[in-house]
Formats: sequence, C-alpha cells, structure tokens
Amino acid sequence: MEKPLAAILINPATEPAAAGAIAQTLVALNPEERLAALAPLVGDPSVPPALRGQIAVATAERKSADPEALLAEAFHTLTRRLQVKLAESLASNATGAEHLLKLAADGRAPAAVLLERSVKDKLLASKPANVDERLAQLTKGAVPPGSDIQKLIDERRGKFDLKKASAARGEKVFTLNCRPCHQIDSVGNVVGPQLDGVGGRGLERLLEDVLDPNRNVDPASHTTVVTVRDGDVESGLFRREEGEAIVLANSAGKEISIPKKDIVERRASTTSLMPENFGEIISPPDFDDLMAFLLAHGPKREK
Repeated sequence: MEKPLAAILINPATEPAAAGAIAQTLVALNPEERLAALAPLVGDPSVPPALRGQIAVATAERKSADPEALLAEAFHTLTRRLQVKLAESLASNATGAEHLLKLAADGRAPAAVLLERSVKDKLLASKPANVDERLAQLTKGAVPPGSDIQKLIDERRGKFDLKKASAARGEKVFTLNCRPCHQIDSVGNVVGPQLDGVGGRGLERLLEDVLDPNRNVDPASHTTVVTVRDGDVESGLFRREEGEAIVLANSAGKEISIPKKDIVERRASTTSLMPENFGEIISPPDFDDLMAFLLAHGPKREK
C-alpha cells in the first residue's frame, strides 16, 4: 500500500497540497523526527520546488544520505515564517529539539529562530539536556524578533490611508485569516477574544495586536503548553476539562483532547495562540483593507 503512495509523492505532477497530505501519511506510518518536521513543507507552494522534491524523495524512501544536510538546506532556503514552522516542529519532542540545537550550534540554522516565543516555549517544554544554558549561549548576540516587528508597525501606520482602504474587501481578508479563531458580528469562532467593538482600540493598537500579538496578551488568552508521556509537546488555548482529559484549541481553531494520564507537565506560557506572521502572509493592500474592516467595528452606540 505504501509503494503507490510513495510513487505519487515523488511524481512532479502531483499537486503540492496532495503531496503534503501523502508525505504526512507516510511519516505517520513510520514516524521519524526529522522527516516529520520536513514532511509538511512538501505541500507548501512557497517552498522552492527543488527543495520540495528532495524532501518528497527522502520522505518516500524513509531515508536520506544526510538528513541533517536536508534540514540545513531547508533553514538556508526558507522564509522566516517557514523557518519558524520547521523549528517549532523539531522542538516538539526531545529528539527533534536536539537536532535543532545542534543545527544552530553548527551555524546551519539561524540562532535568531530560537528566540521566537513559540519555538523557545516548545524547547523548554521538551527539555533537551542543559536547554537553558545552551539557549543562552546560542542566542547571545542574536537579534530579538521584536525589533523588526516594531519597524513594520511604524511603516504600516505611516502608509495607512483609510480613504483608499476598503472595509468590504477587508471582511474577506478577515474571513480567511481571522474567523477560524475570532468572532465578529456573531459570525466566526470564539477560540480567541470576541471582537465586537474592536475598532475602538484605534489604528496603532490594532496594528500592535495583529502584527505583534504577544505584546498585549490578556492572561485569559495565554497559551497552555503540555508535555505528554512520549515526549511530544502540544500547545493551545485551554478550553475545558472533559472527564479524564483536557481540551486545547490550536491556532487553526481545532480542538485537541489530551488524556490527563499522559500529561507529564502542564504550564501556562505568556504567549498568545495567535500567529505572529500576519505581516508577512497578508499583502500590504489586503492588510490595509483588514484594518479598515476592524476600524469600522467601533463600540456600539446605545439607542
């Protein structure tokens, strides 16, 4: 059964989305930390085709002449957004975390990615040996991610023109990117805060909340990080307890049930569940339209 899947996976004619699903299926049948971290990249069209092909072959054959070299190439080639996704995946268990720290120590993965809150949280939770000391050493002199974010906030604020932006178009941007977790006008999901009246925050605060979601995090929206017995790490917004399990909601709005008996450690992070890369994945014109849509939802006036 696996051979046909492998053949489809490495076929250049296979659509990236289908290839990504197949890659994850093959890894699930025979998990290995490095392949598990790389497999989702097969289905991402923003990954260079040559790299997608190399990862597809390695996943299909369950081996690579030098898996560390493939990871190093990925870190060298990918955008920061995808570097962070790859680092998060590696950091989700102790073995993968060791690979990530070794790559950073060898200069084959950028040390700055270890400063990303989501990556650091998972590294600390998966607990590779001497993680605190190694993080401190590896990130000494690295530029914190927040410095570029403030520059982006200032640029977007300076260029924003409400007369040119469209709230109607912005609603489509909101539906695509925000409604999986947020509700406004009684439409959407209430994983993150409900956003009726959000326009009353003003442009600058909205820019901070969307572009730097960890700057002003309500304690109720802090991420819960859970280490389970097999060493894997899950993170999400705590939703509820259901008998002998706890339920988290991840950044896609999907609920994850974790049996309490499998939990080794549970802690609250100071980070938000909201992704930090909207400044990259939403184009400037679409982003201005999103701001116009949010600003149009000011505090409701009493009749």
